[in-house]
Parts: sequence; structure tokens; C-alpha cells
Amino acid sequence: MALKYTLEEAVTAWRRTSQIVFYNAGRLNIQNDVIDVAVTASQRNLAKEESITFQTHYIAQKSNFNLLSQTPSSDVSTEKLKAFGKTSNVTAIIREIPDSKSAEKKNRQLLEIWKDNSLHSSVDLQLFDKHGKVYTDGTFGCLEFSPDEKHLVYLAEKKEPKKQSFLQFVMAATVEGSKVGVEYDFVEDWGEQLVGKSQPVICIFKVDWEPFQSEDCVRILEASKEWSPGQLIWCSNNQLAGVAWFHQPRRLGIIYCSNRPSQIFKVDISSGKYDWFGLKTNTAASPRHHSESDTVIYLSSLAYGPHHKEQKISSISSDGTVRQVETGTSESYQGMYNQSFPDRCWSPDGKLVFFTTPCKSSVQSYALNLNSSSVCKLSLPEGCTGSVVLDVFQDMILVCGVSLIRPDQLFIGRFNSEKINEEPIEWKCLTGKKSLPPTLSLASDVFSVKLAGDMEYEASLIYPKNPSKKTPLVVAPHGGPHSVSTDQFKAEVYFFSQLGYAVLLVNYRGSTGFGEKSLYSLLGKVGEQDVQEVHNATVQMIEKHSEFLDKELVFLFGGSHGGFLVTHLSGQYPDFYRAVSTRNPVIDMATMFPITDIADWTIVESNLGDGSQLEKLLEPKTFSKMWELSPIRYVKQVKAPTLLLVGKIDRRVPPTQSIEYYRALQLHGIKTRMIMYEDCHSLSQVPVDTDALINTVMWFQQSL
Repeated sequence: MALKYTLEEAVTAWRRTSQIVFYNAGRLNIQNDVIDVAVTASQRNLAKEESITFQTHYIAQKSNFNLLSQTPSSDVSTEKLKAFGKTSNVTAIIREIPDSKSAEKKNRQLLEIWKDNSLHSSVDLQLFDKHGKVYTDGTFGCLEFSPDEKHLVYLAEKKEPKKQSFLQFVMAATVEGSKVGVEYDFVEDWGEQLVGKSQPVICIFKVDWEPFQSEDCVRILEASKEWSPGQLIWCSNNQLAGVAWFHQPRRLGIIYCSNRPSQIFKVDISSGKYDWFGLKTNTAASPRHHSESDTVIYLSSLAYGPHHKEQKISSISSDGTVRQVETGTSESYQGMYNQSFPDRCWSPDGKLVFFTTPCKSSVQSYALNLNSSSVCKLSLPEGCTGSVVLDVFQDMILVCGVSLIRPDQLFIGRFNSEKINEEPIEWKCLTGKKSLPPTLSLASDVFSVKLAGDMEYEASLIYPKNPSKKTPLVVAPHGGPHSVSTDQFKAEVYFFSQLGYAVLLVNYRGSTGFGEKSLYSLLGKVGEQDVQEVHNATVQMIEKHSEFLDKELVFLFGGSHGGFLVTHLSGQYPDFYRAVSTRNPVIDMATMFPITDIADWTIVESNLGDGSQLEKLLEPKTFSKMWELSPIRYVKQVKAPTLLLVGKIDRRVPPTQSIEYYRALQLHGIKTRMIMYEDCHSLSQVPVDTDALINTVMWFQQSL
């Protein structure tokens, strides 16, 4: 049987999918008896061929949260970082705009200061020639006012001497301070999606600086050759805290990796004196400061090992004492697997810290009592299976309520710090009951497989509410492998469902949110344990829903380690799966090891060490073990037509992985196609994402 949709219908389904809004951040403000909820959301703009960010203000009554009004949304895509004053109506924005004078299509970075609803000052930071490009990414980037609002802190690439070639040296006088003959030298950076970011420096900007003053408006704290600073916060008008990631033995890719050696530091900006907290053998991330108690909390774990594992919550008291908060785990709280706290996460008295983390196949929000080390799961808004904390202010909390079968919604609630364990939060919806069109509504089913040793894995099926009798199934395992598919609404799933597919998300052992014993059980068994569990979940779900799922129409879709799994599945079960579409798949760990930005990943997942001593593993048995665990081992058994979606500038899983597989499939006469994009590992550019998904559904249809 052929799947009955046309190319036009597939494009229409994607356009409909692109209308879905995803909430990124929110901030609560109070004026008299009125609450202003400023919410930032993202959406694909197909006409502009880019993802846009926009802001909407919801105005509600403080006493009962009744919604009074809602402002028209405004596009804030050029705003890359934003800071708010703590006492006055002042805002700082680092904005990126195209440089019309640049032949290389570079962006200008402007720092704007807004006071009393008007632009106070605006400067092009590059004109001061103090530093390189400002860091606006979510790993290092930061922008924050000092408590007295006299200074801003941000991070930028260290200014390097100008580089001249030997030809320039001969033909013209050298520029003062320049280096000759080094313009092609390799410079180590922080890897995937952080290309060109090698040595950040701390920049202190004087807010009330005026042009033509004799003093500089930007002061640079001297960079260290041994570590890179990031995630800076103010602890006082003269003291900053932040995270230092260490450069030795080498800069390994940081994005998606919470296991890099790092420490919390505090620095006096007048003297330049640093104090250090935690151990160099640990990690550190997401420091948050409570001003009244002068307490800093942050996340920490042992360095190296799996890229994501349980993060312990630690605190630094005003006297410098570091304490790890021993929360324990339970059925409703499997440990902290998120990489950050909300920007504002404290209750007013500093006793509670609010945060979000996966718990099995759901994303849940919690309140941690620092005094008792007890963790309380927050009540869920009506109709939601999970929630994400966006902001906490005074006794109010803003969350994004999530569900597999309905777009995200915003809720506001009020909590009682003293009775957080006794009184459930009553939520008020700000965005109205968002739902899909009746003809496109979804249903879901989640089931768990219990295993020996109190371990389990789960699978979530999402399907059209009124499925056809022969509904095709797309099996889509997540990447990582130490990540998780939660109950947040997913654009790709909605796209597939509009065309009549059901989608199966499998959280095999090794996924985060199921406890450390489960996570570590996968090491050395990738390509075996995870593959078997994804296949078993597929078979069981088809049997459970045999009234509409067709076992003859099962497709595979996955990227990165998910690509590793789907290519394994097509090789190990060649007669079960009809076709494969995979994004930047890991195909051969042995050939990936020398060139990926996360060489330690191949070592850890092969169970050859914790990844800290890469130089001792360059021997034949290392490569032999990696090859044995890789999908390339089963390439001769593959029968399913295979579509490869590849990023040319992927630093995580180099495109050579897919090229190797493409050629091997061709040699064995397997129908295959490879599409190469000018994109990185995530393939998230809107034109790329569009092309990849529409080609995927047409490939599935053609492969019948």
C-alpha cells in the first residue's frame, strides 16, 4: 500500500507546523496591583527563512491573576542578550544587526541602555577595539547589571594581535603589535556551535559613560591561558561569580556536554583577586546568587564520564563554605538532570530554590528546601503532564505547561514558602486553552518496561486521534545517548501526524531522568542494549495497538546517536523496517574518534575509560572495540532504503561519517540518497529543517 499524500500536502503540513509557538523565557514585573508578564517565544518564519523571536506582554491583576489585557507581539529577534535593573526601570540589550558596509555579511553588535521607556545610549562595542565578538550563546554568554546599576558585565573573545602574511611583511611596514606568518595557525576553540570561541574575557561596561570622556567605558579583566570564564553573575557591586572551564588537556566540545572540568570562582573587580570553590576534578554550572543571604547555588558533578549525568545541587555560604545538598531520589524525583536553573529561581526568603528536570519521560518542576534538603514536586496545571519554570518573583511563579498532544501554555501561580509541601499551587492560564484543529488532534500512550535491578525504560506513542486502520509508524529514538524524550510538544511529531503517521519515542536505558544505575548500564553496550530496547518497544507498541498500527509500515528517523540507533536497527533487523531517514548519524566510532570535538564520547560509550586520558588510547584494540559497537559493522545486512541528511560544518559528528556509510551502502546495492547542507550538527536552520523533513516524508512514501 502507498501512503496517500502529495508533495503539496506535505508542504502544507509543514507550513501548519511552523505556526506552532514555543515559549523560551518569561519575566514577572509588578506595578501596584498589576502584574506584567513579559514572555519571549520562538516560531519559524518560512517567508524570512529563519526562526524568529517575539515578545508578548500579558497584563493581569495581582490579587486574582485575572487577565486584563494582552499587548500585540513584537519581533525581538535582533535582541541576543537582555539585562534588567534590580531597582529602577533600566534595561540593557545586546543587539545584532547586519552590517551594511561589510562585504563579508558580518553583523554589528550594539549595546543599548534603555531608561524610563526611552533609549538612553547606544554604542557599537567593536568601535572601542577592546575585544573581539561578544559571546551571546547559551553556554558562556551573559549580560547583567551590578546591584547599583552602575556597571554591566558581559563576555567577549579576547582581542588578538593583527596577523600579517610574509608577503605583507615584505611589501609594507608591519602594523604595531602584529604577528607575522601566523594567519594560518590552528587555534583550538570550544567546538560545535562555538566555532571561533576560544578565549573569552570578562568585560565591565560603565553604564553612565559619555562620549568624549577621558576614561574608557569598557574595562577588561585579564584572561587566563588556563581557563575560560562564563555564566557571570554579580554578588556585590565589586564582586562577580562565574564558571571557569579548564583548557587542559584540551578544549573538548562543551555544547550538550555538562561533564567538562570546571569550577566556580569569585573575583574582586577592583583588585583582580580570584577565590575558587569546589574541586578541579568536578564540574560547575549555572551559579545563582541570593542577595539577602549572600548565598550562591550551582550545579556540579564528577568531571568526564557520560556527557550528561545527575547534577548535584551545591551551595556556597557567605563565609565561603561549600555544601553539597543531599536530596536523595524517589519515584517522583529521579535527580537533577537539567543543565541550569531559571535566571530567577529563589523564593524571597532564600529558603526555596525552584527548578525543572526530566523525571522519566516527563519534564517536571520542583522546589528544593535548602535547610531540610527536601524536594517537593510542584502541582501540575490542568491538562498538562509536565511543566517548566520560567520565572520566580516574590511569591509568584511562571511556568510553561506541556503535553505531548497539545501546544505549550503559560500559567501563573502563587506559592506559600512555609507550606510548599502542603498546599498545591493553584494555576491560572494566561494563554487560553490552546488546542489543535479537531481534524488534526492527537492522542498518546506511554508504557514502561520493568527490568531487573529496579531499572526500566519507557516509550511514548503519539498518533492521530482518529487513526486509519493501517497507520504507518515512525520510530524516532533520541540522541545523546544521555538525553531524553520528554512530554513537551514536538513540531516534527505534529508534522508526521498530519500526514497520517504515528510516532514512537523511546527512552531506552542510558536516558537521563531514570537514575544513575540505568544511565551507566549503557556504557560499553551501545549498539546492543539500546538497539534491543528500541526494537522491543516498537514490537510491543505495535502489538498493543494492533487495531491501527501496521507492522508492515515501520520507518526509522533519528539523528546523532539517534542516527546511530536507526542505522543499527536497519542493519540488525533488515526485514522489519521499511525505510530510514537519519540526520548526521554516528556510523563508525573508530573513524569518528580522531576528528570529532568530543573524542572522549567515543571512549566513554565504548567503556574504555572516562575520557580524561585520550592520548593513552591510540592503539589498535581501542579502534577495534569502537568498530564492533558501530552500525558500519552491519552494513552488509541493510535492505532498507536510506536517506542521509548531513551538515557540512558539523564538528560533533563529522560529515565523513555519512560519506563512509553512503559509499558502503552503494557498494552493496542499497537505494540511498545523501543531502549535504551548509549547517552544523543540529540542522536547525529553517530552510534546512524544512528541506530535511519534507524530503523525509517523501522518501518514506517513495520507499514503498
